Amino acid sequence: MPIVSSLRELDPAPRRFLYFISFNVVSWQCIVGSALVLFARSIDMPASWVGFLLSFLPLSMLLVVTTVPLVTHLGPRRLMLTAWGSRSLVICAVFIMPFAMEHWGPKSAQLVLMGATLGFCFLRAIGGGGWFPWLHEVVPDHQRGAYFSTEAALTQLLSVVVAVMQAAILQGSPSINRFLLVYSVGIAAGFISLYWMAKVPGGRGVKGKISVQSSYAAYGVALADKGFLRFVVVASLCFGTLTWLGASLVLYMRDILGYAAFSIMLIMAAGSAGILVTIRQWGRYADHAGSGSAMLLSLCGHSAAALVCLVLTPDGWWTAYLLTPAVVLASVFSAAFNMAAHRAMLNYVKSPGRIAYTNLWTVGTSLALGITPILAGICIDVWHLWGFRLCFMAAVVGGLCCAVASRITVQDGEKLDTSLAALVNPALPVRMVGRILWITLGLHESRTSGVQSSNVPPEPQGID
Repeated sequence: MPIVSSLRELDPAPRRFLYFISFNVVSWQCIVGSALVLFARSIDMPASWVGFLLSFLPLSMLLVVTTVPLVTHLGPRRLMLTAWGSRSLVICAVFIMPFAMEHWGPKSAQLVLMGATLGFCFLRAIGGGGWFPWLHEVVPDHQRGAYFSTEAALTQLLSVVVAVMQAAILQGSPSINRFLLVYSVGIAAGFISLYWMAKVPGGRGVKGKISVQSSYAAYGVALADKGFLRFVVVASLCFGTLTWLGASLVLYMRDILGYAAFSIMLIMAAGSAGILVTIRQWGRYADHAGSGSAMLLSLCGHSAAALVCLVLTPDGWWTAYLLTPAVVLASVFSAAFNMAAHRAMLNYVKSPGRIAYTNLWTVGTSLALGITPILAGICIDVWHLWGFRLCFMAAVVGGLCCAVASRITVQDGEKLDTSLAALVNPALPVRMVGRILWITLGLHESRTSGVQSSNVPPEPQGID
């Protein structure tokens, strides 16, 4: 696991940000991770409601557009400390669910869970406007690939630990109280994360009086950057294609394949473990060949994983053998795309208007991440098994289309060969698959910073 060596590559400021993120990840996974879907279904929440529940987190982030004066005046540090502390208090409302269910029935417990989650997401969104400006301030340009891949590796290591812990707690037919035990761990971790957040340098507000009009003037700079706007649109569509699979897969394992919560959490832990051991390779590749190439290849890999999910039938003997590899590959390529897209985003951001730049990015991606679960939930409610298949097919077709669009839009590496001869070359898919495997297994030349090791077989040549 390359986490320790990767941490040593970073300056003290981004390293401290990662310490804060460590506890934040534990809190996140326990409160709004995969267990949330299982919790909602355990109290008989309809699939369409689960879709709305999953949409709260991204759609609430639209509020960042209005937080520019707060971020500018208070600074990212003060704003995030206040918002993160408040959200940990608000989510404590879930502890009244047993009382609500006993006195008013399951629907009241469903409404309490939705209300508490909405409050948590709302307060997170208020503070979220300071996240990327603070990150842009403390992470130097030359360390962004290393930072995001290290963040992903650390996140997945903790996700594995948390998923195994949740699997142990949720064995058998878990009651509400056992789900609330998971929430207790998340709330405690949320409060501990505040300590490490306070130790990150920078994030100060602007001194003196600041008018609301001058705060919003930065949007003019960002909106005039056509290249950045094109990137936000394309990246948002890409995140939407990833979400078609992500929003439906846990429900599919539970409702169609009949897996217990314990087994689902162990499979999700395997996915996190896969990200842990591969994300640094993808980070090095993004630094070596550019974010555009990494986005293209990771989306193609994710589409292949979604294609495998289409053949996972309830009565197929092969399902038990293909499910875990499909989840692992989908997790690996989703995380690789996420890392590459955020790396590209920070490279587009210009310092004078960084709050506006990062807010526009958050709005675009949040719309895609928020609308897609709602659509997926409606499809599943209406068409059941075929609704799941429609979600998987959307991830396959949409992923391939967005892969090409992302490579054309983000040209920060070698120029893409768009000649007809290159596009119709029958060897192109084979070369692409070979390149994806070489990167994932750590055999690409980027692993040695451009120096080919004598004991590493030559990588397949072709598209970057």
